[in-house]
Amino acid sequence: MRPHRPLPRPPTTTDMTHRRRYRYVEMSLAPDPEATPYTVRARCLACDDLSPEPDPSESITAQHERAQRWCTRHAARDHADGRHFRFAATVTLRWRVTPAEDIGRAAL
Repeated sequence: MRPHRPLPRPPTTTDMTHRRRYRYVEMSLAPDPEATPYTVRARCLACDDLSPEPDPSESITAQHERAQRWCTRHAARDHADGRHFRFAATVTLRWRVTPAEDIGRAAL
């Protein structure tokens, strides 16, 4: 009968020995007042062309309609590899989290 050998222990790291303190802070989420509030763009899935950068003064509905018009114009073009009929829309909303108290400097 063989003698029983204990299982090997996992290596220890210095990170495991440090204690960290966490605290919970109330935070609010709202549109970022320093950024463009939203953008709507379309991308052709066949060639990766993008619709033009929208005018920030346009409403989100107007940007959406402009991106759709770009898609139909792009599909109407005669491309060397055939017509492009598949598109993806990206709506970007820029938000900012604001802590109720100071929790450190912000990263940009």
